[in-house]
Amino acid sequence: MRVHPPSPSLQRVAFVGEPTFEPHVPVQAAWAEVRFFPVTAGQWEPALDAAQAWGANATLVFRPQDLTPEQVARVPGSMRIGVIPAPLFSAEEIERLSRTSGPDAQGFRWLTYLETPMSPELARLPLLQTLPLPVDTARCPTGPRLEVRRMLVADWASPSPEALDDLRKLGPVDVLSSHATPQEVSQALEKAGTLVYASRDLMGRFDPLPLLAMAHGLLVIADTVFAGEWNIEPEDEFLYRPDGQWARSLDEVFRMPVSFRAVRIRAWQKMREAFDASACFQRVLHDAHLFADPVAHLASLTPTRPPVAVPVAVESTGARAPEASAPEALGAEKLTRPSRTLAAVPN
Repeated sequence: MRVHPPSPSLQRVAFVGEPTFEPHVPVQAAWAEVRFFPVTAGQWEPALDAAQAWGANATLVFRPQDLTPEQVARVPGSMRIGVIPAPLFSAEEIERLSRTSGPDAQGFRWLTYLETPMSPELARLPLLQTLPLPVDTARCPTGPRLEVRRMLVADWASPSPEALDDLRKLGPVDVLSSHATPQEVSQALEKAGTLVYASRDLMGRFDPLPLLAMAHGLLVIADTVFAGEWNIEPEDEFLYRPDGQWARSLDEVFRMPVSFRAVRIRAWQKMREAFDASACFQRVLHDAHLFADPVAHLASLTPTRPPVAVPVAVESTGARAPEASAPEALGAEKLTRPSRTLAAVPN
C-alpha cells in the first residue's frame, strides 16, 4: 500500500532520547526535516527545550515511560508520539503512560510498542502500531562482505567459554562491551563479517544489535529466533544454531564464503525494506495524523503527481468519416499491476 507523505505543515520532526537511540533515527529524510536531541545523564529538560527552540512540529520520544507528567507537558509539537522500544513489565510505568497519553491527555497522542501487547493493561494504552526499533540504514552504507573472517560477540550475549574457544580457532573474535558507545558499536560492525549471538530471549526484544548487524551486511548466527510477527525467518535471513554447532557452521562459511551468500543478502535487504528508520517513522506520522483527524489529514496531503491532462476533441458540424475503431485517448495512461519477481539465490 502506498504511504502518503505527512501533511505539508509537518516540516520539522524531533526525536528525543538517550544517545543509544541515535542510530535508529534517520540522519535525513525526504519527507521532513529531522533532528535528534540526545538526553544525557537523565536530564530531559535541556533536550526538550532545544527541540522546542528548534520549532519542532512533531516529536517522537524514546522510552516515554521515563518522563514525569511535568516533562511530558514540555514535549513540543502538535503531534507527540512515544516510542516504547523494549518490553514493559512495570505496573508503575504502565500507569504513568496511561495518565500521560491518549486523546484527552495533555501529553502523547499515540504510543508505539515493539510487539503485540500481552497484558490487558498494555492493550488499553493508545497504541498506534507494532514497531520494532528500526535502523537508519543510511548509516550502514556497506553491503554484505563475504571475505571478512572477523567475528563479533557481545559480552552480554556471549556463547559458553568452550564455544568461544572454538570460534577463536577459526579466526579473530572481537568482544563488544556493553558500555560501548553507538560510534564504537558501528565501528565494530563495520570490521566484522559475522555476529555470533546467544540469548535466553527472542532476538531484538531487549537489544537491537542483531538488527544493526543485518543492516551492516553481517551474517547472524544465533541460538534463538526473532518474534514471529517481525517476519525475520531462520535459514532465510539468519542461521538458527545451538552454540555447539557454531564452529562447524562458521568453518563452512569460511571455507566456502558463497555458501550463505543468499542469507546475508536477504537479511541486508530486509532491513532496508521493512526496518528502515525513515520509512518506518514516516508511516508512523502518517497514521498518527490520519487516525487523529482523517478528513483534515487527507485533505492536506500534497498530490504526488499532477493530474494528466486529456485533450478534449471538438467535432465540427460537418460530416464525419466512418471510424473503424475508437482510437485511444491522447494522454491516457495504461495502468498495469506491478509484478515483483524474487530470484532465488541458492545457499
